Amino acid sequence: MSDGMHASQDNQYHDGIAPQAAEPCDAAGTAGNDMTNPGMPGAPEQPIVDFDDDSQFDFTQAMPAIQAPPERSATTKRRLRTARTATAAIVSAGLLVAATLCATIAPWRSTGDGTSTVYAAQVSRTQQQAYCPQRMALADTASYGDSAFQVSEGNIASQGLVAATGSVTGASLANLAGKQTAQLQAADSSSLSVASASMNDASQLANATFADSADGTGMFGAVASWATQGDLEGLSATQCVVTATQQRFVVPPTQTGWTEQLVIANPGTTSAAVDLTAWGTSQQGSLSLATDATVTVQAGSETVVNLSAAANAQRGLVVDLDSHTIPVAAVVRSVSMDGLNPNGSDYVTASAAASTTQIVPTVASLGDATLTLFSMDDADVTVSWLTKDGTKTAQQVKVYSQQVILTDLGSVPDGAYALEATSSSPITAQVRGTRDGGSQSDFAISGSQDAARVFGVALPGSLSTTLVLSNPSDAKLTAAITAYDASGKKVGAATMSLAAGASTVVDPAKIGSGAAMAIVQDTTDAQGTTDADAAASEPALHVAASISQTDVSAASLQGIAVIEGTSLDAATSLVTAMRDQRIVS
Repeated sequence: MSDGMHASQDNQYHDGIAPQAAEPCDAAGTAGNDMTNPGMPGAPEQPIVDFDDDSQFDFTQAMPAIQAPPERSATTKRRLRTARTATAAIVSAGLLVAATLCATIAPWRSTGDGTSTVYAAQVSRTQQQAYCPQRMALADTASYGDSAFQVSEGNIASQGLVAATGSVTGASLANLAGKQTAQLQAADSSSLSVASASMNDASQLANATFADSADGTGMFGAVASWATQGDLEGLSATQCVVTATQQRFVVPPTQTGWTEQLVIANPGTTSAAVDLTAWGTSQQGSLSLATDATVTVQAGSETVVNLSAAANAQRGLVVDLDSHTIPVAAVVRSVSMDGLNPNGSDYVTASAAASTTQIVPTVASLGDATLTLFSMDDADVTVSWLTKDGTKTAQQVKVYSQQVILTDLGSVPDGAYALEATSSSPITAQVRGTRDGGSQSDFAISGSQDAARVFGVALPGSLSTTLVLSNPSDAKLTAAITAYDASGKKVGAATMSLAAGASTVVDPAKIGSGAAMAIVQDTTDAQGTTDADAAASEPALHVAASISQTDVSAASLQGIAVIEGTSLDAATSLVTAMRDQRIVS
């Protein structure tokens, strides 16, 4: 893949060919008369084929003629009979699928030779899964030499919070081995089912089933870990992430003092082979990794790859993951040290798809900002701040093809809450913010985000939060915010107005006391447009939270992190099926 290896939404039609209108189903569940299968009511009669008589077939049209030895003729006939049985089973299974999906399935594309047809349908996904990574950890905690110089994770604590909203029929937390650890429970008269857990011992999988799929139905969660002593002083946090076959990560430096651990989780039942491709700041073109470029992740387990060893001495790194047919979840644990002084830690999650417009949903309270850009082609990039008064240009940056570019943006200006990067070619973007406290500092990663109509944000632990809402579009936007406590009980609601190209901030605690979660929805109804018109328009809302932690702040330590909002837009997938009469074995 040349652009943005990311979690695919599967809502684009392959080759840009849109499906035709669905034909009505008959009593047998077939779509019109295009499903021409033997023995089906209303279908054209098919000649009876004797599979033992292969003289009817001209195999030379598909492959070179192969003459089987006489002693193998009986084996050949047995294989043809087996093929006949298997073909009948496949046709029967195809009829069952057609009968199930006939209301939504439509002819998509024909090969033109009358022998095969592809059918495609958009179907709703009513089962969702999210991976919530274990707390922040050091790469090496072994004890060496004098105790005064040994590494220590200190008094690190962690908390995870997960919620499912909408037509929830069942939801739970489990570890990667499948052992259930908690049920998501709904508070009285609440639309949310919620569970919280310590993330000290293991990563968690959140699983939920829904009665239907609609905007505002889905699952979201987050993990936070913090310490006031040891080498992980400060705050780290991330939203829970979904599985995907292709993902792209923008990784902080792999130079001395930095440790970058890529954690790949495979919640599936078969092992996954994951290919890694990396680009750095030192050259144009992909890097030769010092470690294996293919990583095997066993079913129901995690594998850690040390990116600092695989691609050392880079000021910034972009890594693509391709697990082919088996979706995996992944995060990067990034830790920085300056000798004995902690310089912070944070999680890195997969970036949004590469595009000519990238939105980093929050830079609020991030101190000094460094922008990382990457493109497969040369690109001229305009970087702008999104403020409450609109868009303000910050810098022009030249990006060279297949080379990671870092740009110092200086201190984030007062009133700048998010960042926009527009480019002549598709790019990937990320901001790393740093707050220096002298003997200790901390950093936070804010990645790019796709727009959505509805977002959910979870705020685990005792956090102080600045919720950032952004509207990079050319039209005014109105957003409704509903706040909930950690049990899922609604504690307040508010409405915010965002001007075109603007961004605004709000403290969830001011919406409702004890707010630990928020659902933000675009409720724009401009110039009398109907709800259906609004639903058909392109989403423009972006939501994220810049956070700090009360214990860390009370200890006069730097502690910053970002939790991105999780899209709660209707979850759909593109499903294709193919009937091919040429297959005989």
